[in-house]
Amino acid sequence: MNPPDLTPAILQGHVLDVLRSIPEASVQCVVTSPPYWGQRSYGTEAQVWGGDPGHVHEWSETAPRRPRSEKDQGHNSAYRPGGRLEFNNHASYQAASPENYEARGGAECACGAWRGELGCEPTPERFVADLAQVFVEVRRVLKDDGTCWVNIAGTYATYPSGLTGPKRWAKSTAGTRGHEGTEQSGAFDKRAPGWKRKELVPVPWMFGLAMHEAGWWIRSDVQWWKLNGKHENVEDRPFRAHEYVTMFTKTADPYYNEEALRQPYVPSTIREIGIAYRSESRKVTVEGKEYSLYDRAGAEDPSDLKRRIIKSLAERGGSMLPDVWFMSTGNGEGRHVAVFPETLPELCITASTRPGDTVLDPFAGSGTTLCVARRLRRRSIGIELSEESASFAREKVARPQGTTLTAFEEAPA
Repeated sequence: MNPPDLTPAILQGHVLDVLRSIPEASVQCVVTSPPYWGQRSYGTEAQVWGGDPGHVHEWSETAPRRPRSEKDQGHNSAYRPGGRLEFNNHASYQAASPENYEARGGAECACGAWRGELGCEPTPERFVADLAQVFVEVRRVLKDDGTCWVNIAGTYATYPSGLTGPKRWAKSTAGTRGHEGTEQSGAFDKRAPGWKRKELVPVPWMFGLAMHEAGWWIRSDVQWWKLNGKHENVEDRPFRAHEYVTMFTKTADPYYNEEALRQPYVPSTIREIGIAYRSESRKVTVEGKEYSLYDRAGAEDPSDLKRRIIKSLAERGGSMLPDVWFMSTGNGEGRHVAVFPETLPELCITASTRPGDTVLDPFAGSGTTLCVARRLRRRSIGIELSEESASFAREKVARPQGTTLTAFEEAPA
């Protein structure tokens, strides 16, 4: 299913169904940002996840995730005296009522299947399990020397903030974006069994462990520090300013073009390379022969090590890509508001592909990854469930694209 030219192919449908139609080992690189757990609903049709595919499902509807109710009004009111919730791994805490907790969504079958919108699962564990299903198919279509980059973030186990509609938008950095579906994270109840009130739910770590257990190599956990990240209204912890971009591979030795991402050295490194490094190690003379104290002790002389490092730096000619990237968030277009910056997929694609290779984004959204792939002279395939988002992405990728590498307009740290 490799596109015959550089025009991105955008396939609309359930990500699992579409992935199964893509030939094995046909993709060199995956760059994607799946829906986050408990953040927002995209209004797409419910899909079936997990369970026994040969089973005739009998669905048991669950209460939908909902905006904050009147029972939750007031600071921390969800934890004032009332009903008590008993969880397995920690002491019970007080809640307004069990009904306030049961804000889940979708439907469940006795075989273990869940029907709903990805990201709106009743628990983060269920979300990670559903997402891991997708990457079983991703692993199948990825070449042996291919790389998979996944941008995802965690959240906190909290009750709805209450800031919905205009109140939420007034405090948002969304600017002039459309408000449809915008900044919904404050409208979702993210309390779940096993997670204590106000506890960080480390979804990226949970997902990484699931990928490890599925046979992937976890090669790097890049931190994306958002230069224009908004301040959270919190007073008892640092506010969040980063997300993770995790690099997964099928083997220990994937294709990686670090030369394409070398950056100029900082002035202090350039000065150090230009100066002949002198050893300051003390010497001793034994039977007329001079030794370093490190030689006599059977240890490596740090000066020799530093000299080798400096020589290697001079031969390399520039610094390698670090695992902390500083860049601003992307600008939302159309109705899709969760957009990462073009610099992010640009770094990933440049590092992991050659011109003409195929890039896949199984959660294409507005098509940012596909636009960058086309600009860098790569073929690309995008999968999108929303017919409206898929239509917008097709329009976006059809716009004229430049071919200049712009990855370092915002420099990684």
